[in-house]
Amino acid sequence: MLRKKSGFTLVELLVVIAIIGILVGLLLPAVQAAREAARRMSCQNNVKQIGLAIHNFESAYRYLPPARIDAAPGFPVVEFGVPAPPTGTISHGPGLLILPYLEQNALYSAYNLQLHWADPANAAVIATHIPAFICPSAPEGKRTDTGNAPGSTAAPRWLASASDYSIANGMNGRLGLAPLNRMPPIPGYVFGDPSTDSLQYIGAILPMSTISSFTTGMSPPFYNKRVKSRFASMIDGTSNTFAWVEDAGRPTLYRVRTAIAGSRASGAGWADPDSEFWVDGFTTDGLTSLGPCAMNCVNNNELYSFHTGGSMAVYCDGSVRFISANTSIPLLAASVSSSLGEIETIQE
Repeated sequence: MLRKKSGFTLVELLVVIAIIGILVGLLLPAVQAAREAARRMSCQNNVKQIGLAIHNFESAYRYLPPARIDAAPGFPVVEFGVPAPPTGTISHGPGLLILPYLEQNALYSAYNLQLHWADPANAAVIATHIPAFICPSAPEGKRTDTGNAPGSTAAPRWLASASDYSIANGMNGRLGLAPLNRMPPIPGYVFGDPSTDSLQYIGAILPMSTISSFTTGMSPPFYNKRVKSRFASMIDGTSNTFAWVEDAGRPTLYRVRTAIAGSRASGAGWADPDSEFWVDGFTTDGLTSLGPCAMNCVNNNELYSFHTGGSMAVYCDGSVRFISANTSIPLLAASVSSSLGEIETIQE
């Protein structure tokens, strides 16, 4: 008696493969969503650690860590032992001074504050990738800025490890003036009057430096101050004022979610003094500044993340919030400002 052989027919096999394909297709978005949720939580933890480092610095020094340090001829920054150079500037970026409070004391000790941040003697330090400064949702996590556009064949100006977080410590004053009128005007700011340029620094964490005016060069410097802000001095309240925010993906320039080949977003390095920025606002395509978009339209010194719907920020009270990408310019300006008396609060 012949026995019938058991097995799958070709049609049955194809049906099984199709069913498996459908199940995988249904599960893949859930897996991707779970992975992004984990990355977002890790990013939130990074920003929290930065906030704690700022608080620990303030406890140790009795003032907030500066957004940048710049010493120019005749203007040393004695608080950190930065001498006045005979020419040029000696500058340092915002990530440097909080290194000891991010468990990076050995790295901080290896850095020479008496030399420019990009001096060859500091090369090994500034090239070091620091996990707390890297958002896992950003492409190419361990990025290095050369001072040139990514992919350029020009000789590197420096090799600086990138940070996805920095300081939004000002607003472009033109946003508050006619014909734009995108936010309340900054008191005293007059477009075209270099003596009022520094008023655009309305944030909590400010430069401790001499920075040249955009219109008059170094004669005279428009920002020669030794700001020693404290949490207790913030009129708007620490729970209403940004400390650090996301500006992810630098030095690659992104408009919306598209990387722009041959273009560079400046200030990528955690040790780069150009890391801190004023918010300019952009058009929704990320092409033109002074537009209505406050976040995620371009990463060239603007709030930007690779999270869906917003970005992370740590406030001066140490709380971390996910800020909606739909936040308006006036609301964003209220959170950038530490002492202009705004009462608006960004909702998560």
